[in-house]
Formats: sequence, structure tokens, C-alpha cells
Amino acid sequence: MDKPEISVVVPCFNEERTIHKNIKKIAEYLSARFERWEVIAANDGSSDGTARELEKLKDETDSIIVVDNPENEGKGGAVKRGMLVTRYETVMFLDADLGIPIEELEKFISEIEKGNDLVIASRFVPGLRIIRPVQWHRRVMEKIFRLIRMVIVNDWNVKDTQCGFKVFKREAAMKIFPKITVKRFAFDAELIFIANKLKYKIKELPISLQNPPNSHIRIIRDPINMTLDLFRIRINDWKGKYK
Repeated sequence: MDKPEISVVVPCFNEERTIHKNIKKIAEYLSARFERWEVIAANDGSSDGTARELEKLKDETDSIIVVDNPENEGKGGAVKRGMLVTRYETVMFLDADLGIPIEELEKFISEIEKGNDLVIASRFVPGLRIIRPVQWHRRVMEKIFRLIRMVIVNDWNVKDTQCGFKVFKREAAMKIFPKITVKRFAFDAELIFIANKLKYKIKELPISLQNPPNSHIRIIRDPINMTLDLFRIRINDWKGKYK
């Protein structure tokens, strides 16, 4: 990889048991490959010991920065807060559970170097490798949401918006994230909608996927809220909020 610098945003919510280990793993990977790097841990109002673990990490190196929100507002809000304080020319975010391993980053950077503005992980392009399968009910939810998203926001060119592993050129990220309004899980769909509106070049890549046994997604409430957020995206577009 030729990129000398990168900012990595990690949204965190109630990750006390694994966050120290996982962010250390990210930091070790980055320090071996980049001249300058930072990890922005965006704590989304965790009610367990996540904040305490993040403070320990921050004390270990100046390259780990903590952005703390006292109240939980959702993954989208946490990622946006983290992204807007990044400093480097390549920026990304990935899930705190490392369901998509940080080792996947090299091929994403390669696609950025080829001229893509945004490179995103996808479960629906050829080449996906499943290390640990997703629970059946989540698999059904993912497929249903994918179809609903495509219909409601009229977005058929991107097969999968929801994977938590996305890499951006800084210029694209700084144009997209200030416009994001959705604070919970459908923010990924809004992000891609805005990127398409702004004519950014998007590339989907297959990944190795090790689905965690536990998830913060609520089986009934979150799919309903995500669908409502898709309608809000369309309304925002009609009102000209993404121009």
C-alpha cells in the first residue's frame, strides 16, 4: 500500500468485553503499514464499561482519539461525529466487533488508488467468503431490507449499502457526511444515496465475513425504523436537502 496516512472511525456501543482487544488489533495493523494513522473511537452513550476501556486505550497512544456522546443516538450519529474530526486523506469506518477483519483493508486501498471515491464492503457481489454464518432471521431481514431500500430510494446500482466497512477519499467524505441526517442503522443507505447524488465513483468489494454471535439490532423495532428512515431520505431529497 502506497498511502502514507489514514483515519479509521470505530463506532462503539456497549463493547466493554471486546473493544480493548479489537482496537489494539486495528492499531497494530495500521502502525505496521502507514506512516501516519489515527483511530477515532466514537462511544455512542454506552451504559457498560466501554468508556473506561477507551480511556485506557487513549492513554496508551496519542494515535487513538475518543469522541464521547453521553447519550445513545445510533450508529449513524456516532460515525458522523467521528468522521467529522478525522485528519488524514484516506478515511474509513468499520464495526467495532471486527465482523469484517481489518486485514481486508489492503484491497480497499488499492481500489481507492485506482480512482474510486468510495469503496464499500458487499455481501452481494461474487467472491464473498463467510467465516461464520449470520443467524437465519438476520439473513432474511438483510434481503428484505435490501429490496425495500432499492424500491423506496430508487437505488439499483449498489447491491449492498449496509456492511460496516467503508473507505473514502477525504474530499468525498467531507462532502457526504455533513449532509447525513439519519442517526441509526439506515444511515448507510443515506450515505450511498448522497454519494450517488454527488456523482462519486463507488466500488463494491467482496469480503471475508465473520458474523458475530450477538448483535445490537432489535428484531422488530429496528426494521420498522429503518424503513421509515428510507422514506425520510426520499422526503429530504424532494426538499432539496442533499444539494
